[in-house]
Amino acid sequence: FFTSLRNRVAISTVAFYKTAWIPLENFGQLYMAPLQRVDTALIEQFVQYRATQGVRPATINNSLRTLRRAMHLAYEWRQITRIPKIRLLQGERSREFIISEELLATLVSKATPVIQQLLPFLVDTGLRISECCNLTWDTVSLEPKEGAERGYVFVTKGKTKAARRYVPLTMRAHSILAERSAKRGFSNYVWTLKHGRQLNRMYASKLFHALAKAEGLPWDAVVHSTRHTFCTRLSESGADAFTIKQLAGHASITVSSRYVHPTPARLEAAIGMLEAVRVSTNSVADGAYKNSNS
Repeated sequence: FFTSLRNRVAISTVAFYKTAWIPLENFGQLYMAPLQRVDTALIEQFVQYRATQGVRPATINNSLRTLRRAMHLAYEWRQITRIPKIRLLQGERSREFIISEELLATLVSKATPVIQQLLPFLVDTGLRISECCNLTWDTVSLEPKEGAERGYVFVTKGKTKAARRYVPLTMRAHSILAERSAKRGFSNYVWTLKHGRQLNRMYASKLFHALAKAEGLPWDAVVHSTRHTFCTRLSESGADAFTIKQLAGHASITVSSRYVHPTPARLEAAIGMLEAVRVSTNSVADGAYKNSNS
């Protein structure tokens, strides 16, 4: 299973599956069962076993997703003739935190130098933190391609095949890269620490977590929130779902939809536009309603 995964997904994704696999191994009834006998009832026993340990739904779901992928692979390899139905638990909290420009300014003012540039760059490009840390100067162009007007970064690989993409640069992202380029040393990595060491995604996440904690931000304020912010702002600017999918490097539009979280102001603006259309057409229903209440 894991040997096959190495050829299908990113290293970080393999690490995720390995962590989520451990509880499956620890539940003897499931781990020792022949593949053909892994059914809904046995999976439910595993769920109840984990629940009695006080494990959160999200963590249990991680194991269930891993088991589901393994069973699908077993089916592809003709080790089983059917795939058991694996239902994820409800109650899993989703991260919906969006970083406003005001909050971004506050975080940048209190961050270390590398994070001061990293956060706005992530907000403006939507790159995953691992993709950003792996950026090299030969995948960055401050000059536009022929027929275009903006420089860009090229993500060569990521979580899925869809992660391979070009992302045009905002003026702010362009300025950040230009400044880093002017001060670059011998390393080919764009994001480096002292002595040219490559920035590690775990270290970047740790620095952001410390900032978020100091500002009293909610649990779902993580470095990945920059990606949610990017997709939400694209949506608010009028970008269609397919364009958001392409720029974010998502495998499907369904995945992209989970990253778009309309703000209260945006929802009110939509209702305002709806009302403006109704008023401008001198709605007959409005007149009927007023007459019925006079």
